[in-house]
Parts: sequence; structure tokens; C-alpha cells
Amino acid sequence: MPERTTEQKAPAFNPEIKKAIEAFKNENSPQNLNAVLNELVKSPLLAPAIFDLQGAPAPKPGPDGRVQLPKNTRISLVMLNSKEGKPYYLAFSDWDAVHEWQKKTTQSRQIIMIRFDDFANMLQKNQEASGLIVNPGENGLRLESPLILSVKKQKDAMAKAREAATIHPGDKVTIVEPTVLADELLNPICDVLAQAPGVGSAYLQIMIVNETRKCYLLVLDGPKDEKLFATVAQAARPYLTGRTPRMDLTITTSVSPLGQQGMRGSEPFYRKGIGRIQEEDDE
Repeated sequence: MPERTTEQKAPAFNPEIKKAIEAFKNENSPQNLNAVLNELVKSPLLAPAIFDLQGAPAPKPGPDGRVQLPKNTRISLVMLNSKEGKPYYLAFSDWDAVHEWQKKTTQSRQIIMIRFDDFANMLQKNQEASGLIVNPGENGLRLESPLILSVKKQKDAMAKAREAATIHPGDKVTIVEPTVLADELLNPICDVLAQAPGVGSAYLQIMIVNETRKCYLLVLDGPKDEKLFATVAQAARPYLTGRTPRMDLTITTSVSPLGQQGMRGSEPFYRKGIGRIQEEDDE
């Protein structure tokens, strides 16, 4: 159940949401839309709601400002109809956006904290809802239900892949050189790394876990950068998903124990200032 919060005790919200929405509205491009979605999936959001306490007395806030709702409380999120008459859930990136909306409505509503995944789950259950409006108004953005459900599906698949690639204590890990370095995989990765000045070189191996699970191991000689990791993974995804059977990609740095093992006795396929290093056939 979503948890009610108060303005004084509200968590730190993500200012990049508004920036990403503004950039998308200035230039409607897939890249800018992806930037909006990437910020939304990792951020707490606010939503107006109606509480039905089922006859129970109204609870009082605790010392931390949070309210523990009675067990059987029913929560209904407020919806807004578009000009076409289609109902959408409402979401706000921060309290300023809530206040702007409250100035334009005479109805008093409770505000709860909720996340992108919660909206996706509700849209999946409520077929009549058309999607989500973030920061309703001239600076807001309307997202349709199929897009939100698609993002949730991709997010779940990536989480499942990360879990599958996780190495647990006691796992047997074997690292071997790939027989062929496919251009379709490495060239897009090199294009990304060329824009990452902190990466000196990159190595690609095949990692076998417990003799059953196989994936690519990419070792980057540079500082850990989750944003860069995500960009590299996105660039490699078309090749990985097009394989039969599919192979996932695990990314690490040269300072990690796994990275040290992956670099040992191997030659890089990428070097800073050079780019892709082509293998030469032995004569």
C-alpha cells in the first residue's frame, strides 16, 4: 500500500524530472523521452488520493510525520480526464508541482508517496485508465498506458538479468576468451567508450558460472560509473537479444576482483585514443 507522507518530512525528490520533461517538450525525440522515463523509474513521486477509513477514527501523524493508516483503509487515486474524455492517473515530481495543481482545484485531497512501478501495476489492473499525467498543466507530460507497461516490463527483465548475473559466495566462476569478437557487439560499445574519457581500455571475456550459466564479461579500465554502465548495456542490447540462445552482459571495472580475473592474460579490444583494436591473423 502506498504510504502517506507530509510536506515537512517529504523525501528528497528528483529535480532532473522537470529538466528532462522540459528537454523532451523542446525536442520530441526518442533519446529525450528515454531520459524522462529513466528519471521517473528511479524517483519517488506524489499523487493525490482519497482515503476511505471504513469507519475507523482518523490516525494522527507519528513523531516522524508519517501516518499509519488503519488496516482496512481503501485508497483511491485521483484521476483527471483529458480533453478527449480519457481518465489518467496524476503524478507530481515534487511539492512545488503539487502546490501549482492545488491552486487550480477547489477539492482537498490527501497526498501520498508512490513510485513508477506502483502506477504501472495499477494501470495493468485498471483497463479503463489511459495512462499517467506527470505535473499536470502546461509544463506537464502525458504518458500512455502501453508505454508505461512496456517500460515496467523492460525494467523487470533487466532486474531479472542482473540477478541472474550476480555471483554469490561459493559460486564457481570460469573465464574464457571468446572465439570470435563480433563487430555487431563491440562497435557500438566502442562508440560509447569513445565519449567516456575516464575509460583507458576495455576487455571482453565469456564468464561461466557453476558450469551452467554463461554471459559476456566486460571489464572497463576506469572508475565505476553506473550511468556509463547503463549506456553501454543499452548499446549492446540489440546484439545480445538477437542471439539464440540469448546471452547477458556483466560489466565491471579493472579494480574489482572479477575485473582483475577478466583482464589476466587478455588483450583489450579498445584503447583510449585508438578506439577499436582489430585482431590480426597469425601468419
